[in-house]
Amino acid sequence: MQSSRSPSSEPQVLICLENPQAVVRILSVLAQYGFSAASISLAAMPDGQEFSSSRLVVTYTAMIGHARAMLNLPVVNIEAFMFEKPHEAASQQVRRFDGEAFLKRIFLIMNSERRLAI
Repeated sequence: MQSSRSPSSEPQVLICLENPQAVVRILSVLAQYGFSAASISLAAMPDGQEFSSSRLVVTYTAMIGHARAMLNLPVVNIEAFMFEKPHEAASQQVRRFDGEAFLKRIFLIMNSERRLAI
């Protein structure tokens, strides 16, 4: 995370995830659709830092409360788009990510003219 950003260079989407591979994949997908995004660490964020031009935060269930408390932004829970799917070759469950539904949610929030008051 960069500690100082000018409002014009702030990312539209803040990603607060612990899995670096997931962060890279999400950054790549969002960039393909023209969204600026950056990975942040809420624990390392200086007190009082604001992201006034950012539109939403992508995080996971355990961090939602913390993200809402520190950032006054809508939250997209990445875990809402993950599901278990039986693997055909074995009796194991394979974790899948519904990227299409995730992107639809991002577009919905980004194109919304109003924010929900929480």
